[in-house]
Amino acid sequence: MLGASLIFGGCSAAKKPATPAPGAPTTPRATTPATDAAGQVADRVTAEAKKVKDVRGATAVVSGKNIYLGLNLQSNIEREKRADVEKTVLDRVKNIEPNYTVSISSDADTVTRIKKVAEGIAQGKPISSFDRELKEIGNRIQPKTK
Repeated sequence: MLGASLIFGGCSAAKKPATPAPGAPTTPRATTPATDAAGQVADRVTAEAKKVKDVRGATAVVSGKNIYLGLNLQSNIEREKRADVEKTVLDRVKNIEPNYTVSISSDADTVTRIKKVAEGIAQGKPISSFDRELKEIGNRIQPKTK
């Protein structure tokens, strides 16, 4: 029985991937045109949001034709003023990306969730692995329109 398993099963050593030589150039992670385009849209949107007075930082995630935008605002802004800042950012974003549905929030918890999704995508995880999280974010903040 042992002989038969050796004959039919073969006896080969497991192949390990070749380790690159020290100093050898590494191949960058492959990206798809859709991923690159979404990243470019996210970069444009966050740059535009940061131009608005009272916006300290911004994080964007693009999924399909949806933009989820989290704003980190100055800490001393009143609630009414937050809505005005969000509206100003919305107008500017819709001006540069008119074909997207934009959801904006300056709520700390929602912004943190958007950041975690953005970080996961930056680490190479597919956007589809965040479908549930994006749906929950979308439920918390309804898309804004002009």
